[in-house]
Amino acid sequence: MLRFCGFDLELTVETVLAGRDWPSLCAARDFTGGPWLIALVDDDPSHLVWLCAPLSERGMRAVADGQAQAVDALGHSCTGTVEVVTVDHGRAVPDRCLLCAEVPKYLLPSANRPTALVA
Repeated sequence: MLRFCGFDLELTVETVLAGRDWPSLCAARDFTGGPWLIALVDDDPSHLVWLCAPLSERGMRAVADGQAQAVDALGHSCTGTVEVVTVDHGRAVPDRCLLCAEVPKYLLPSANRPTALVA
């Protein structure tokens, strides 16, 4: 079980889709059994940030099978929103629910910053 201490979001990781020393992209389920994609988007130990998006079963399967990129799934969650979970210097920052279209560019992959968001 992955529980973000200080947050309401509680997800059970089923599969690590990408990661080296630490899982950076995971398929998970919430308490109702709904699929979620969890992407570590900032792995600075003093400022960890994850994007968590509820997906359809089909969307999760497409990401897991490599037919869709995780960044696309994060931009098109089944609710149109993503949860931003941040731990800054070991303390939970109030979580944010953002519209997919309003996710700041610094949280998304770019050519200048390699990221694990491409599964």
